[in-house]
Parts: sequence; structure tokens; C-alpha cells
Amino acid sequence: MTEKETERKKETVGSLEWLNRYEEELRDMRHELHRYPELAMQEQRTSQYIVQKLKEFEIPCRMTGETGVIAGLTAGEDLPVFVVRAEMDALAIEEKTGLPFCSAYPGRMHACGHDANTAVLLCLAHVLSRNREKLRYNVRFIFEPAEETGEGAQFMLDHGALENPCPAGILIFHFANQETRAMEIQKSISTAAIGGLRVEIKGKASHFFQYEEGIDAMYAASRLVVAVREINDTFLGEHPFVLAFGCMQAGAGRNIVSDHAVLEGSLRTFSKKDFQGILAVLEKRIKEIEADTGAEIHLEVTGEIPPFVNDHALVEKGMPIGRKLFGDKCYLGEKPFLAADNAALYAEIVPGMRVVFLAGKEGEQAYPVHNPRFDIDEAVMLDAVKFLFAFLTKDGE
Repeated sequence: MTEKETERKKETVGSLEWLNRYEEELRDMRHELHRYPELAMQEQRTSQYIVQKLKEFEIPCRMTGETGVIAGLTAGEDLPVFVVRAEMDALAIEEKTGLPFCSAYPGRMHACGHDANTAVLLCLAHVLSRNREKLRYNVRFIFEPAEETGEGAQFMLDHGALENPCPAGILIFHFANQETRAMEIQKSISTAAIGGLRVEIKGKASHFFQYEEGIDAMYAASRLVVAVREINDTFLGEHPFVLAFGCMQAGAGRNIVSDHAVLEGSLRTFSKKDFQGILAVLEKRIKEIEADTGAEIHLEVTGEIPPFVNDHALVEKGMPIGRKLFGDKCYLGEKPFLAADNAALYAEIVPGMRVVFLAGKEGEQAYPVHNPRFDIDEAVMLDAVKFLFAFLTKDGE
């Protein structure tokens, strides 16, 4: 038996501790990705790096246009296909972590952990490629661009991500840092439905000394902001929700009645029923404000994404694996966060499960995702590889 064959035999026996040998490779890949963050639909360098690594691992792959990558491992023609997805895009944030591998690009940062997601999926692909005989599925790897803008999943679907053949399921994962060395799978609903809101208000300009001759778009916008707060306080839905505006633009001068205003925000709910019900109330209040102020108000809902609902059978399979790895720090959640993920579009087509790995640094302050100081305990990346490996192979039986 050659040295290489002996090494591979060691990888296919015993506990998952043998995966520890991939820790340095995993960290190196994360550091490279973190150092060169790219924004949504601009991830060309990241995509090329992924393709380069997959070729090194001798895994067939293809680009989906100028950004995005789909790869696959075949272990047997009769095996079902299972998909694992990782996001690639970064955020327009100036990094303040002080890490030795911090962003080389001013104003851009991996502040949502997508660098870790991509590194984990690359490492998983490498490990599985060396252990095909243990696979329970043929595995498809989706490296998705533009998750932050909600464009990526549909983009990948348009490029055949769930075709030829349609997979048996999809697994997505994320990192957070509210706790150290733990994981959570939601029992049912995992992420919220979300829709972007854009409200355009048209008034009539006038000098302040003839205020009554104008129609104050800024006033109408302010009335709507207050109405939204009242809806949050009074609407009785099935689940918690958030309806809010985060941006208002109005006015042309300090002594001019504003003739134009724009509000931008979002609606987040855990059910389509609540989503539609809240929109109906919002539209009613808009008509009332139009009647009171004389302004014309137009509401546009953009980028609607459904809630991600975990498949019961996949949760039943994932929880025992999680408990073997994390013990009593593997949680079955019943209170999802109002975060959203466009991967819900995949889960409307095939059964899906979303896993959150909790990777706070012990003894250090935890900054939330989308914060310029966000970081994770990199040891949990290896925990994630172990979980995913066990889920997809006979080691999880």
C-alpha cells in the first residue's frame, strides 16, 4: 500500500477527529477570502479562486456567468443528489477588526461570515472528494453570489442550480456569535419572509409664506412613518414581525414646501398570511393620509423572499448529528430571528434545512453580523465541516 493510500485509509476510519488535519487549510482559505471581499454580483475574483481550488481538488465545476460556481461529486449513478450552498458576497462596510488578514479593499468587508461559509464549503468538497465511498448522496455545491441583495438564489436557479437532476434536498448554514461553540436548528420556520418597501410621495412646492398653497410631501411622509409605528404596535398577527422605514429623503430648501419625498424600508414576517395582512393595513393607512394631505402616495414592494421553513425529516436527521458534536449545546430552536435568506427560493422547490453555527470568541465581546468588528471563532468552522460531512456520509448513520 502506497503512502497516499495509507493516508486515505486513515481518513475513512474512526471518529471525525481525523478531520482536524484540515484545520490549517480551512483557515488559510477563509483568510484569503476575507482579505479580498467583493460586493454582490461583483464576485469575479472570489469565483475564480473557488474554481482554482476545486480544480486542485479534482472536482468538476462550472461558472454561472461572470460570478457564481456550481460543482458536483458523483459517488454512484443510483444515488440521490443533495445540495449544500454557501454565499460569497461581502458588504459595503469599512472593516475595523484589526485582524492580520483584514480587508485589503477600503469600504468593503466580509461582515456577515460569507468568507467562512465559502471556506467551509470548499473544505467540505475537498474532504468528500477523498472519501467518495462513504457518500450517501451525489453532492452538488452551490457557491452563490449576491445573497445580501436577495438576487443570488434566483440567479443560480436561472443557471440550473436545481436541475439535471432535481436534488432530494438542500442544506444551508450560517455563522453567528451570540454564543461559543454551539449550533442551532430551528424546528420549523428558520428565517423570515421579507419585502423591500419604497414609497414615493408627490406634493406641491410653494414658498413658506404661501404654505397653504402647497402640498407638503415631507409632512405626508412623516405621517406615514408614525402610521407604521402604530401598525407595529397594534397589528395582531400569527408571529412577530417588523415593519419599518430606514431611510427618508425629502425637501429642496429650508423655506420651500417639499414637493417630493421618498421612504425606503422593509417588511419582515414569519408567514405569508401576516405579510399580506400587514401590507393591506399599510395600504389602507396610505389612502387615509392621501385624503388628509392631498399628496399622491405610491407604494412599491420589491424583492419579495418567502420564509425558509426547515423540513421536518431533515431536522430529525440533523439534530442527532449535532448532539454528537456539540452535546447539550446543540439546540432545537422554536423562536426564529427576523433575518431573511433568499435560499428560501430553493426550499420552495426541494426540502431544505438551515443550520446556524454559533462561533463567538470566548472571553471577547461579540459584535453582531454587519458590524465593522464582526468576527468568529475559527475553530467552529471545523465543527461545521464535521457536521456537514456526517450529514452527507455514512458516518452520520
